[in-house]
Amino acid sequence: MTNNDSVEEMRRLLQARLQEWRLREAQPQYQPKPVVAITEEPGCGGESVAEKLCADLGFHLYSWELVEQIAKDADVSTRLVSTLEAHPRSELEDWLAQFEGDFNLSTQAYVGSLKRVLFAIAVHGNAVIVGRGSNFFLPQDKKIGLCLIAPLDLRIKNAMKELGLPEKDARKHITKLEEEHRRLVKKYFQADIRDSTHYHLVVNTAVVKPETIVQIVKVMVQT
Repeated sequence: MTNNDSVEEMRRLLQARLQEWRLREAQPQYQPKPVVAITEEPGCGGESVAEKLCADLGFHLYSWELVEQIAKDADVSTRLVSTLEAHPRSELEDWLAQFEGDFNLSTQAYVGSLKRVLFAIAVHGNAVIVGRGSNFFLPQDKKIGLCLIAPLDLRIKNAMKELGLPEKDARKHITKLEEEHRRLVKKYFQADIRDSTHYHLVVNTAVVKPETIVQIVKVMVQT
């Protein structure tokens, strides 16, 4: 798929979301469900859990890559954030103010767009976001933070199978991703991504089946 095809697909997806949000919010007493923000140790099967959650709950799945793509497209990002007009803008501004940092101008513009996109998704709810800093970027009252972990040996085996890598390269791949995730959270939130107190739920996917994780999270979402 070419880059232009990817952008066009993203815009079609967004248009479908906008139409759905308008229809849902026109319903009397409609209350969106919180976003499930999944942080995962690389290679522990988070994508499978996310897909099962979306299928069971009727939620939409947003990968971190998709969120970043939306944030980098000025037109798409503006259209998404414009859906917040029906909501108190002060809530958005108060939340953004929590994350003021010493960024250069280009980084500040990107991070600001990223936070606004995530906030818009969170306000409309009924979504699962898988990726690096989603749990830390989202407002506390609009998310359920799920952290998935697994022993390193198992994660290496999963990466070898999924990516077709030899063991040495799979280990390097996981180590590289883990370091990137730790740096992102440390840089923007002065937090340790491995600190379990940042999440509502931490689950070892080596001993808990995806179906069980989904059932637990469903109860949390619906209460």
